[in-house]
Amino acid sequence: MRDEIKFVPLTQDLFPLSTRVLETGLAEGVAPGFVAAYWDSSYPNKAFIAAKGYRRAIPSPLPVFADTVFDLASVTKVFTTATLITRLIEKKWLSWNTSLKSVLCDYPYPEIQIKHLLSHTSGLPAWHPFWEKIRATFNDKDKTVLFKVPIEERQKEMKRLVFSIAPEYKPGEKVIYSDLGFILLGFVIEEIVSLSFDQAVRIHLWQPLGINNAFFNRVDRSVEKGAIESAAATEVCPWRGGVLQGQVHDDNCWAMGGYAGHAGAFATASDLIYFSRELVSGFLSFETLSLISKRLKEPKGCERTLGWDTPSGPTPAFGKGFSPNSFGHTGFTGTSLWIDPDNGIVVALLSNRVHPTRENPKIKTFRSNFHQALSQDLKR
Repeated sequence: MRDEIKFVPLTQDLFPLSTRVLETGLAEGVAPGFVAAYWDSSYPNKAFIAAKGYRRAIPSPLPVFADTVFDLASVTKVFTTATLITRLIEKKWLSWNTSLKSVLCDYPYPEIQIKHLLSHTSGLPAWHPFWEKIRATFNDKDKTVLFKVPIEERQKEMKRLVFSIAPEYKPGEKVIYSDLGFILLGFVIEEIVSLSFDQAVRIHLWQPLGINNAFFNRVDRSVEKGAIESAAATEVCPWRGGVLQGQVHDDNCWAMGGYAGHAGAFATASDLIYFSRELVSGFLSFETLSLISKRLKEPKGCERTLGWDTPSGPTPAFGKGFSPNSFGHTGFTGTSLWIDPDNGIVVALLSNRVHPTRENPKIKTFRSNFHQALSQDLKR
């Protein structure tokens, strides 16, 4: 049984700069709502959390709460896939050098290994609109009835489509951030543990970690009937027929049934704090944790680790005021999770910046500003 964390308010008197950035973000339309949480290993059973704004802005406003669940988008990659793959490697069910073809026998490119998929060095392209092809396959061209097709059939079609995409570069030659690679890792997990991906994550990762609120929501009903009121809303999507609230935002993940290795997880900020605390406190060995938190030496200039991202670029999402050895991940919907191993700090920042539309790029600068403000507050 996990040791409980007491979550106390991240207030203006203790965190004046951070709360000001959150308020400014709401005023400037960065996102309708935010939940921010901070944990320090010096006080392992205590964390700070703030909730501001709205989990849904239209058609009627609903406030965001500390326990609001958010569509994590690509934070799913580290919150589920990369960590579970790493756990299976520690158990010697896989290795970093395992060939993808040795697990997925019909996969046509034997030179791609697990380490290439985790580090986005497989040579596979970044993305492909598989959802359009899946809709066409099941004659879903006019109105969204794709949810009526059995999920097993949609998953099978996605596997066929992903297998058909050839690498653009040799493995290890170039970094291309690729959803395709993590979709494949999801299929690897299913093959190794003989469970669907969502069940595998729940049984082999979330339950051992004591993660209670996280879930994948299988897409087997309409957007309207599948809505979850406690979740933060994302986009108003014409082809899916309404406001997405509790159904995954990612088009490909939605089309294949709501769970995948690259996207689909929903969680609260407190879930991410618990996850990260356990991750750095022995769930993975010290040697493994050290390995997955370090940038790869090859290819030259690589800013990825075995599964994770690192602060990079002129406006890093995390890093100013924190250790350069920090690692984490961001999500398209406006989410992020960062771990500073040198200072024992975890920061989860969740938002629904794609509500009501994804045409809102303000989150990139906002993330950097918030984390910098938090680092300054911690030094006061």
